[in-house]
Amino acid sequence: MNCYDCAQEGRTVPATAVCRHCGAAVCTEHAHVTADLVYRMVGMGPSVRPLAARRITCTTCYDAEHSGNPTTTTVPRPRRHLTDLTGGRR
Repeated sequence: MNCYDCAQEGRTVPATAVCRHCGAAVCTEHAHVTADLVYRMVGMGPSVRPLAARRITCTTCYDAEHSGNPTTTTVPRPRRHLTDLTGGRR
């Protein structure tokens, strides 16, 4: 499989990863690797795992994630319980 972004530029470069959002194949030049905290529900609330997880995105998805207000797009947010979202009702 070849890199999608390189193909758009008229080049043929083998892909080394797949974007986690859109599924496009990307080479090392077009892959954006970030680390995200992993939240796991334990007991009464979320618990942050000690190691961050690797996340690979293409240039388009990376730019889309980081567009707008940088304080809201780069800080990971913990997942909430279904009861927290519905006010205690299911």
